[in-house]
Amino acid sequence: MKPLFLIAALLLPTAAAAEPWQHPAQRQQAENGRSQARITMSDAMAMVQRTFGGRVIQAQPARVSGHEGYRIKILTARGEVRVVHVDGETGEIQ
Repeated sequence: MKPLFLIAALLLPTAAAAEPWQHPAQRQQAENGRSQARITMSDAMAMVQRTFGGRVIQAQPARVSGHEGYRIKILTARGEVRVVHVDGETGEIQ
């Protein structure tokens, strides 16, 4: 019984560090011990849409000011296409 307990104890921390269902970027962050972004992509899209009006054309994860964040392309109410970056930790729009 002891060897089985020892094997389970050795494998448990590894399984907790990287869940198989996580997005590869999230898994990498967990393995590196870094915190995940506090702002979700949906939150970032909503913030940008409220700020500029119009509608979101595209959104993707991106590195912003050294933090995890989002690159969001929006079609403004004036018909202009703008690309903005949202810091995933602070929510700052750049």
